[in-house]
Amino acid sequence: MRKSPTKYSEEFKLSVLRDYYSSGMSKRKCARKYGLCNPTLLSSWLSKYGEKTLSLPSEEEYDDMARRSKEEYRDENAALRKRVRELEKALAYSRLETEARDVMIDIAEREYEISIRKKHGAKQ
Repeated sequence: MRKSPTKYSEEFKLSVLRDYYSSGMSKRKCARKYGLCNPTLLSSWLSKYGEKTLSLPSEEEYDDMARRSKEEYRDENAALRKRVRELEKALAYSRLETEARDVMIDIAEREYEISIRKKHGAKQ
């Protein structure tokens, strides 16, 4: 006697795929965890929904977002802006270091008449 195919809701399919992506488990193990008949069903869902499921927040994430206060958002925003400023300063410093190194190499090549930089297309 053969079982009739089970119909799964789209919400269920997406939650399974979300768990599959986040956990890193094999298709077989994921199919077994959710009581799917075989991993091929999971593969068909993967091809149907693709990477879209990664960007969908879970119910827990929705709840966490709803519980956050405006002050928490402001604090997080301020911390992120501070981090951006720090990274911009580090990038500017790195660019200055690179420029200084290039100037030093130019001077050394000119003063000592030696080739320090590799020439484009030169064989090693």
